[in-house]
Parts: sequence; structure tokens; C-alpha cells
Amino acid sequence: MAKDYYEILGVSKNASQEEIQAAYRRLVMQYHPDINKAPDATKKMAEINEAYDTLSDPEKRRKYDMYGQAGPGADFGSQQAYYNREDFGDFFSGGGFGGSIFDDLINSFFGGRGGEETVFTRGRTSQTSRKGSDIAFEVEINLEDAISGKEIEAEIERYEKCEECGGTGAKKGTKETTCPTCKGSGRVNQVQNTIFGSFRNIVTCPECSGKGKIIKEKCDKCVGTGRVKKRRKIKLEIPKAVVDGTRIRYKGMGNAGEQGGEAGDLYLYVKIKPHPIYQRNGSDLIYRAKISFPQAVLGTTITVPTPYGKESLKIPPGTNSGKEFIIQGKGLPYPGNINKRGNFIVKIEIDIPDASKLNKEAKKLIEELNKNI
Repeated sequence: MAKDYYEILGVSKNASQEEIQAAYRRLVMQYHPDINKAPDATKKMAEINEAYDTLSDPEKRRKYDMYGQAGPGADFGSQQAYYNREDFGDFFSGGGFGGSIFDDLINSFFGGRGGEETVFTRGRTSQTSRKGSDIAFEVEINLEDAISGKEIEAEIERYEKCEECGGTGAKKGTKETTCPTCKGSGRVNQVQNTIFGSFRNIVTCPECSGKGKIIKEKCDKCVGTGRVKKRRKIKLEIPKAVVDGTRIRYKGMGNAGEQGGEAGDLYLYVKIKPHPIYQRNGSDLIYRAKISFPQAVLGTTITVPTPYGKESLKIPPGTNSGKEFIIQGKGLPYPGNINKRGNFIVKIEIDIPDASKLNKEAKKLIEELNKNI
């Protein structure tokens, strides 16, 4: 079963890169083997590194969200776990998040002097608006549309930017003002005295939620949120060669963020309807073709309907019921490789006539045949 990297880092699937980084830093301080002496700390740290390696890389994260891994044949376990201080390299000397948090941590707990102040930063480190949430829904299409692609029309309800205030949330004719609590920085200091010394936490300003600005007069239409809920019809392009269970991401088509924040994404889950004549087996298609008893004995040529057009298939004499014939490359595209397709498998079924419906001449011919077999 694929690992849930979001669960490992303790973040939501909509988490921003800043939130992923913050979660990673917190977990490193908690589980690094130089700090945590629990027997499973090394294993836990390796798992944390594996999750961060994927989710911190936009392309790896995109593939992980779609396929449950960073791509076909991806090896998430290839990155070496951080077992000691040297393994962290430039990350903790300024090459990672711009600060030697490992030195801060070791000094404050193991080598720091009483009364020495150590600074930790928590929350958002820049003035940002809140990103909108994602929208997800399912659509069911037939197999032919899954192969060739299709444009669909969907009706959705979502938050969109308020036209009255332009998404700012401020009443028309007014503007946001600098937050008096954080003086526009979006962050405030909290000092905590402990036996290890004084800790100054830099946290997101509770007054402005990190924006650095506040709204004194709110827009009447959106009540200061900068967005309003609307129902509308949208057109979505389903690409060629989707498979059952495919999740398609449409960036920026989700709910608008509050007060001008970035819009979330829209996710479409594709379900393929059962086909009336084909049976799916991975990327292969199975088609059951009925032939008569004489055709099975003497041989014949039949026409079979593949998704890409009709194909002639030669049935040799003496074919038994259940015999399979393979037409290569006429099945479904492979996931992640639309240029490679599975096979079209024709399974023969011999149609035995009902004896009660045979006339005397037909029965006599069958009896003669039986004597000569």
C-alpha cells in the first residue's frame, strides 16, 4: 500500500510549501536521532525525509497526487536517511530554510547557557492571503470517450472573487489599513522563560492572520471575505487515454481565496462505465464472439468490433469453445503511456442449437455426423 506522505508530515493535501517546510522542521527537531534516542527514531526520520523529498518538489508532488507515487517506477526510498549531523549538509547551515535551526536546537537544550535567548519562528513568514479550498467531484464516461478524450459540461457551486470590492474585502471606496498589532509585518513575538533559557517565538499575528493589514469597513456584498458563492456551468477537457479512477487536476478552478487569496484547484475523478460488449482486464479488452458448431468444425472468418474499428479474424478448423485469439495493440492505453496499448482478446463461444427446435432433416444430419466422428 502506498504511504500517505501528507499524514506522515501531519499536513493537509492542500498544504502550501511553507506549511510543508514548517511541518518538516518541527518533525526534524522531534525525531532526529541526535536528539531522539527512541529505538524507532532513525526509521521515523527516514520516513519523514522520504515524505518531504516528494512533497517539497512540485513535479514529484503532482505525480504523487495523481498516481500515488512520483511517477512510474519511482523510488522514494532512494534518498539516504539523515542519521547524524553531517548528513544534514548545507541544510542546517543556511542552505535550507535560511537559518541554522539545528545549532539553535542543540545549543538551547544541550550546550546553551542559562539566560541565553533562542529564537524560533512559527506560522507564516510572509504576508499572504488565505488560499481557497479545492473542489472535487466524479464523472462517469463510456469507454470510447475514455480512449479518445471528451469535453464535458459540469455545473458546480464555488466561491468566486467578489466583483463589488475586487476581492479585497474592503468596502468600495475604502482601503485596507496597516495592522496596529504587528505594524504590518504579519508576525508578533512571544517570549517564554524556561529552565533552559529564554525562548522568543515569532508567530503569525492573530489580529490580521499574517496579512499585515486589516479591514475597518467591510464590503457589504461579501462581508469582508472578498468572495461570494456562485453556481455556474463550466466546460472541462478530459484528455485521451484516461483509465478508471484517474484524478485530473484543473489548477485555479477551485474556490477563490479570502481577501484576494489564490484560488484552490478543481479535481475531477473519472469513472468508466461498464461496457455492453467488452470486459476490461487491466489494459486488455475481452470480447466474446459466438460462432456456430459447423463454423467451429470447418473453420471460418469473423469480423470483430474493436474500439478502433472492425477487424477480420480467421478461426481455424476444430476450434474449441473457450479458445482465445489475441489482436495486439487494440486494447486500452497503458496508464501514463498513451502510445502503448493493451491487447484485444477474442474469446470463442460455440453456439449450440436447441435440439427441440431442429427439424427432422437437421437432426438426421447431426446423427450422421456423430457416426463419422
